[in-house]
Amino acid sequence: MRLASCNSQSISGAANSTYGPMAHESSTPTSSAQGTPPPSYDQLSCEAETEDAEDTLSSQSCKPLIPRPPQPATRASKSASSPFPLSWNLYHRLLLGRVLNLGPHERQPLFAVSQHVGWWAAQPDLVLHRGPGANLPPLAAGMGGVGLGRHSVIYLPPLPGSGLDFSQEFLLRIESTSAKTDGPPHARFRFTVEVGASPNAWRRETFEWRHTYGEAVSDSLDGALSGWKLVRLPDPVTDLWRCIIRGPRSSDEYEVVAVWAYARLSMTKVLRFRFLGSGAAGVLGTRWAIMAVMTALRMYQRQQQERNRDGAW
Repeated sequence: MRLASCNSQSISGAANSTYGPMAHESSTPTSSAQGTPPPSYDQLSCEAETEDAEDTLSSQSCKPLIPRPPQPATRASKSASSPFPLSWNLYHRLLLGRVLNLGPHERQPLFAVSQHVGWWAAQPDLVLHRGPGANLPPLAAGMGGVGLGRHSVIYLPPLPGSGLDFSQEFLLRIESTSAKTDGPPHARFRFTVEVGASPNAWRRETFEWRHTYGEAVSDSLDGALSGWKLVRLPDPVTDLWRCIIRGPRSSDEYEVVAVWAYARLSMTKVLRFRFLGSGAAGVLGTRWAIMAVMTALRMYQRQQQERNRDGAW
């Protein structure tokens, strides 16, 4: 296996404009659910030239879709080039409520996550809001696409220069047929998205969520017995790694860049998540971080929906 530079030729893309759940949301934040002012937001630049993902990028033709969440008062670390902490949890606001909080602690919500079920809702199935209030505009959204079955459509901020209000990617359910799996047979969930610190260095890479009982989950999520690990797949043609970061590996020696698992022994905490390796180092960028978080949240939501039907995923 050969090593390749972290910098790569930029790519371009445009999203299909026929799906528009994010375009109908209000673009002006009002107030958070706690009655406190919403966090300030930076703008994405359509022609970002900086290598520092923490610099404020601005453009007259781009909408402010990437947030800068409030800094936690504790020592919880933040993933480089990401609006999310290195580790975060998902909490119920109310036991039967459809709005959840995402943050390092229950009393430090950074983002609201709202769920909408049924065609009458006229909204995506899942919305990650740009702050701790469910009345704030969406940062990303997820829903089932027409004819996709158990696959999902993930709506992200627009690609620079696309002229669209959003872009879309797919979370594909892949039935495992290999005998070499981590634990009992489980479906795998795969997506492809742009990675890199800035748009001029973006390239598309593929990642796969795999169920596991391995150390990547237990060591990273306080002894969790099982969970899901996000594996960074090599290029199928050249077999080149973009960047090699020391950290956990899958059974086939691919890098693990994030993990999530159900929380235990808590009435309000339902999910634990942590970035690892390249995901924690920031080399994969903000767009990848949003996609990783949204796919984990969408998997959690679909599992909850499926449990009352066939009991398996």
